[in-house]
Amino acid sequence: MRDYVRKRFLEKFAEDPSKYYFSPGRVNIIGEHTDYNGGLVMPFTIDKGIYAGTRRSDEMFINIFSDNYPLEGIINIPINIDNYDLEKNFGDYVRGILDELRNDNIELSHGLDIFLASNLPSGGGLSSSAALSVLILRVINDEFKLGLTQLDIVKKAKSVENNFLGVNCGVMDQFAVVFGKEKSCILLDTVSLKYDYLNLDFEDYEFVLINSNTVRKLKESKYNDRQMETQKALSILKKHYDINYLCDLNLNKLNEALAFIDNEVLKRRVKHVVSENDRVKQIKEAIERKDLDRFGEILFEAHESLKKDYEVSSELLDNLVDIAKESGALGARMVGGGFGGSVLTLVLKNDLKSFLEKFKKHYQRISDKNFIYSIVYAKDGIKEID
Repeated sequence: MRDYVRKRFLEKFAEDPSKYYFSPGRVNIIGEHTDYNGGLVMPFTIDKGIYAGTRRSDEMFINIFSDNYPLEGIINIPINIDNYDLEKNFGDYVRGILDELRNDNIELSHGLDIFLASNLPSGGGLSSSAALSVLILRVINDEFKLGLTQLDIVKKAKSVENNFLGVNCGVMDQFAVVFGKEKSCILLDTVSLKYDYLNLDFEDYEFVLINSNTVRKLKESKYNDRQMETQKALSILKKHYDINYLCDLNLNKLNEALAFIDNEVLKRRVKHVVSENDRVKQIKEAIERKDLDRFGEILFEAHESLKKDYEVSSELLDNLVDIAKESGALGARMVGGGFGGSVLTLVLKNDLKSFLEKFKKHYQRISDKNFIYSIVYAKDGIKEID
């Protein structure tokens, strides 16, 4: 991929890049929609993501081209101006980052040429947005020696999503992209940002990611609605409990807490968030016991909760989970914000060939789209590559 980036950079900018980067996507094993509710999450970064070639430019612009959006051409974004407006293209991530730096009174002394190539499906629930925002911040931090720490990059990338792009996401995606570690997942407390690594080197099992071929944009989906619903439920429960987040509630208090909420929709939202936070703890225990059968069962349970209580699944995603179960997966659930994206499945290595054959056969009965899957592995977070 590095050679490809070099070739395409040369075509677009008439010089070789001086640096190369890789920013991975992430898969969240468990803890869906708990990050902005003060809970636990368990992501890992994968071997697919966004590759970049970069070079200093003496123009006062960041000139950026993405192979995934070739019709948009090279987007020229001026640096150090007073206001940046959304223009509804991938350059908005750069504009948001420049706006964030401007708010911190950081001025850049020159421009950059950036070429991007990705093998990460946009809207696939693998956090291509966090991969991109973290990547741009890392490139700028390195080029201008800003001295931002890893955690600074995480927080600024999240701020760009929240305050510039208008997506009320939590911190999980950005944290995972920065702190990802090979053969490991991250057990992250999204409030304290304390974290630990858990071993994901499952010798006899594979993670298979099934792409639904359904692209959705978080801001345009009901993602922000769910965030507002959980905040409304929290405001009700704070009158009865000393809590700052829904995930401060223990599972054994759930039924008691639900009695204080009259709205049935809000009850379902709370039920998902609190039970999902507990499922993160259960998966941790299953990993430590090497109980992959229980691990898989929890994935199925999580999908049912996302489907019925949080209502962020879709008919297609539900069908894919059902097909995975019929085809022999030990567990499966939708991943990402919902309303599209991908399904994560856990499969025995010895059953992998049979699983894929059965899955494809069932899939072709319900869809005329291509069956797209990937076997994914836990890899390191963002890095400069030679």
